[in-house]
Order: sequence, then structure tokens, then C-alpha cells
Amino acid sequence: MYGIGSLLTRAARAYPDRMAVADVTHSLSYSELNDRVNRIANFLWSIGLTKGSRIGFICDNCVEFAELWLATQKIGVVADLLNYRAKKEEIARDVRRSNCNALFYSPKWKESISLRNISDSDVRYLISFGDSTIDGHINLDYICSVSDNTEPNVKIKETNFSTILYTSGSTGLSKGVIRTHRMVMAYAMQMAAEHEYYKTESICILSHSPLFHTGGLSMLMKSLALNGSYIGVNHLNPETYGSLIEKYKVTQLFLVPPVNIMRFADSDTIRKHDLSSVNFIWATGGKLSKDYVLAMLDLFPGVRIKTSYGGTEFCAACSISYELTRDDIEKDPQLLESAGYLGQFADVRLVDENGCDVPAGQPGELWVSSPFVMYGYLDDPISTAEVLTDGWYHTGDVFRQDERGLYFFLERISAMIKTGGENVYPNEVESVLRKHPSVMDCTVFSVPDPKWGEAVAAALVPEDGEGIDLRDVHAFAKENLAGYRKPQYYTVLSELPKTASGKTDRRALKESNSCTLTSIKELE
Repeated sequence: MYGIGSLLTRAARAYPDRMAVADVTHSLSYSELNDRVNRIANFLWSIGLTKGSRIGFICDNCVEFAELWLATQKIGVVADLLNYRAKKEEIARDVRRSNCNALFYSPKWKESISLRNISDSDVRYLISFGDSTIDGHINLDYICSVSDNTEPNVKIKETNFSTILYTSGSTGLSKGVIRTHRMVMAYAMQMAAEHEYYKTESICILSHSPLFHTGGLSMLMKSLALNGSYIGVNHLNPETYGSLIEKYKVTQLFLVPPVNIMRFADSDTIRKHDLSSVNFIWATGGKLSKDYVLAMLDLFPGVRIKTSYGGTEFCAACSISYELTRDDIEKDPQLLESAGYLGQFADVRLVDENGCDVPAGQPGELWVSSPFVMYGYLDDPISTAEVLTDGWYHTGDVFRQDERGLYFFLERISAMIKTGGENVYPNEVESVLRKHPSVMDCTVFSVPDPKWGEAVAAALVPEDGEGIDLRDVHAFAKENLAGYRKPQYYTVLSELPKTASGKTDRRALKESNSCTLTSIKELE
């Protein structure tokens, strides 16, 4: 056996009684987890879901997600990790596009997998868990009751597809990022090596990042690689975090700043719990603020805070950040703007528009080459060729390296907006807003936001001689866009600013002080 599944098998033999995974309801030891994973894997194989078959996941963070994902890894079934925050129609489109043979879902998301929406797909089986499973669908507990727990004897090659994760594309269509077993295993081993590099003890990780995200999944992979424990929750709730930290003696937190992070510092609830076990915080998904770092250092005395840079297509393995201390940020606040030292576990380049390396200190697009780079985009050779050249992945992000070797993000070549850890491309939102009868044209851009890092804003141009009812537009956006994609601010303009080439100038809108922005709070 090869891959993550083999790590679980070995851990179950070496540490049978150690907690492997947990959520807010229950936990499993390594022996219990491996037992259920084997039973699920053997059942899937028995019904014809074998190497190369695909299972779509519409599931939030829970023990059952880990069970099924690990089962797929043992028998070569490809895990298709769908974004449950997307609209029903988007989910159905991705199910059809990826040729899923089965769907696995949390009971709370059962409405998202309506058979009516996927009737023309390749889905033959619907799998769930809990008491609310729909009649005729397969329950995980039933699977474990009728299957044997022998180790599957399936030869997994490193080139076999392991997992598909989704990222938004500039065309408005999500792109399926294919990870091979080699990529998944290499990344897990790198994270284990990095852990040893910092000489930290055995780990227990608490994370609220969705497991369909590269960050959330990487925490599960890291815990397995180090024979540690993973706890998945779905909300960054101070009481939940506090109680779980105290109960399981959590050592590491994976947090996505600046989304609701400051609630920790302001919460009396979390301070009622024993937080002394926490010694390490991974912070990613946006730039760190001085207030955030100081608040975390006050809440968790002696904690080490690290940030990282990465993406769905190449993980976060190219980045190692320094440990942030109170003295460091007081002396040099600019450290908070840095992505750290890139290239510790990957080769990196900064290149100009012609693909030539730029001189030291000059901005350039970051290219990455490593075993962690994706195989390619699902059924999209054109987009793959646009971002992969001779093993180098073109990130589309512009960086500058200073004299210390630290990398500083400057801007995105694309117009992508990163809000609350989610990637939003303006074209996706614009294509929807233009369907509103009062909107002749529009442009979507980002504005700074203390809570989400960036917020989505829309500049609307009304049809000739007509006004725009922003409340009606906002209601239209809520109905037709996933929550994280809908604008948080609106402005109405007679015309959109243009560049010399005639293209809409988003930068001008972002930098303009003359635009009057109306918050959705004023419209609700």
C-alpha cells in the first residue's frame, strides 16, 4: 500500500489507543478509525467503486469525513471535495463535470444533492451518516456493520489520482485541482519534517478550516503524518474552542485571520478554560495585523505564531515563516506584511512578464516548482498549460524579496478577491449582477475589511435614464450568489473608469476616495 492510507495503518499498529480524530460529538482512536476505514473501503470496493472511481464529498468537518476520505485513499478511489457553500446548481454542475460515481453528504446538506439536480450524472450511490439519512441511501454505520475490517490489498501508484479540490476560475467556472498520491504523500511528509525542524512535541490540532479547502485538509494530513490528533469544528466559536482545548489538551490551532479572530481576545468565555496546552498557532488566509498577534500572545502566553503562503494548486509547502514575538513586531511591524522565507521545501522564482528572472528587490510573479504542485486542472488542458510550464506553476501573485530574504506580497495579477479565506473572482459576480434588469454594466473590486481581510464591492452603472434600487439589487445578489461571493458594498456610477487600453480600471476604483460606498447593513 502507498500513500496516506498506509500512514493510518502503521499508526493503528503503533499507537492503537491514541486519539486520531474528533469533532464536537465524538472521537476515535487510531485502532477504531482504521477499523472503520477498512470496513468502508472494503464495502466501496464490493459495490464496484474501485481504483479510478470518484466519490463527491458535500460534507462539513466531522469524523465521518476523515473516515471516508481515508477509505478512498486506501483503495484508489478519487475523493472529489466539493464546496458545500456553493449554490445547488454549482454543486450539481461540478458533480456532472467530474463524473462522480457516488456522493457522500452530511445530513445538513442533503438538500444540496437533490436527485433532480443530478439526474443526468453518473452518480449511482448516495452515502450519508446519522439519523437523518434519506430512505434508500447508504448509511456509514450500516456499511461498517456488514463489512469486514481486513486491510485492503490494493496497489496504489504514486501517479494515481488521489483528491480533487476546487478553486474559482477567472471565467467564473470553478476549476478542479487534481492531486496525485505522490503530491499528497510528499506534502504530508514535508509537514512532518517541518514539525521536526521546529522540535515540537506530539501534536493535537484544532481547526475550523473546511476540509474541502487545502488548509483544512493539510491539517488532517499533518496529524496523520506525525501520529497526532486532529479535531475538526465548523465555526470559530470561543466557547467551542475553549472547551475542546481544555478537554483534549490541544497543542496547535489552525486559524484563518482576520476572520473573527479578535473575538477570541474579547471573549470572557474562552478565558474560563485552561488554555495552557496551546503552544503553536498556524495563521493563514490573509495578512496578520499587529492587534491580532498581540491579542493571541496575550491569550496564549508563550505561543509561537507562524504564517504561511500557498494555494490549492501548490499547497503551502513553499513557505516557512519566522516565529513572531512581541519584541519582533514592536521593533519591525513590517514583518507582519511578509509571507516569510519562500523556497524551504520548493524551488521558487520571481519572473517578469516574459518569464525571465527579475533582479533582487524587484517585483515579479512567483513561480513554484515542487512535488506538491498539482497534476493539472480536471479536463481543462488549456487552463493547465497556461499555469504550468516545465514543472513550474505560475501563481499569478506578484512578490518582492527584501535584503533579508523575506518575501512580500504586492498584488495579484488577476483580480481575485480573498475574503474570509474564500477566493472570489470579480467576473463571477459581475456576470450575475449584469442579469439584473436595472444594471447596464458593473465592475467588482475589493475594499479593505477589518473582519474579512477584503470585502467584495460592486460599482453599478444603471440603464440609460433609469435609477437603481440597491435594495433590490442586493436581494437579487443574495438569491443568486453564494454568501461569500455577494457584494458587501455598492456604489452607483454614470460610467466605469477605463485604462488607456479601454479596459475597466479596477485599481482606480480601489484607490479612489470619491466613490461613496453603501454597506449592505444600510440595505437590510
